Amino acid sequence: MAVTISDNYQVKYTNKWGVLLQQKVSALEKLVTVDRDCKGKVKFIDQYGVLDFKEKTTRMGSTTLDEAPTLRRSMRPRIFTKAVGFDEFDSTKLGDLDLPVSKTLEGLRMAANRTMDDVMIASFLGQNFVGEDGTKAVEFPADQVVAKDYVESGTKAASGLTLAKLRRTLQMFQEADAWTEDSSAAGDQLVFACSSAQILNLLSTTEVTSYDYNSVKALVDGKVDTFMGFKFVRTERLPKSEGVRECLAWVKSRAQFGLWNDFKVKISVRDDLDEALQIRAKFACGATRLEEKGFVKVLCAQ
Repeated sequence: MAVTISDNYQVKYTNKWGVLLQQKVSALEKLVTVDRDCKGKVKFIDQYGVLDFKEKTTRMGSTTLDEAPTLRRSMRPRIFTKAVGFDEFDSTKLGDLDLPVSKTLEGLRMAANRTMDDVMIASFLGQNFVGEDGTKAVEFPADQVVAKDYVESGTKAASGLTLAKLRRTLQMFQEADAWTEDSSAAGDQLVFACSSAQILNLLSTTEVTSYDYNSVKALVDGKVDTFMGFKFVRTERLPKSEGVRECLAWVKSRAQFGLWNDFKVKISVRDDLDEALQIRAKFACGATRLEEKGFVKVLCAQ
């Protein structure tokens, strides 16, 4: 039987591994307070509270001693592991295509960065623990939330991120003395985490002046990362439910992230699995709000 040219057509495969689109670095780690030397099953963070004077109204009255107002926060580690394996003959059978060891190492590091962001987001928005033994639950306070239909005046209506919501967020920080004129000079920072949809919301709002529009346009283009005093960080990992995105603003000094074990990788040969190559990564981390007044949740329709 004759063989035609088309019968000899061959399939050509690449000899390099590509990488799918993904978040590669931690978006939040540089915008929080980091403790890289956590130890034990729980990390206690002791805090000194606020003192108030009492007016003296009697002559030579008895002195009243008050207890020092101390508080305690707790932070517990969450442990994460991931192991990827390759059979001892995979490299032979792949032919010209290299065994993707380096891509696996790179992928594990990127996955760890995303997971650390998830731990911070879940802890900052969720349940924290206080008290002597660090077991009393504290929820995110309802009075630290900017509603999805917030307006400064007029009829309330669900909206995305608006200048009014940003102004209200800043006002809440200032009213709680979480952000003052001296905060920036002292090295602190206001952070606003949102998705790309909220940044685009600012471009389309009718109340944006030409100056504001140019600032937000630069924010969208990545030329600047600050607006209205906030350092903006874009992340698509914030919770979204029933068309509402939970954006989060915080004061850097009030956001605590802890590492019990930083990201580590071990490559070993598994004799119990026919000398398969094992690439195993691990890390342990935790996070907590140091003070509720240092956080504001901003609900945005999306």
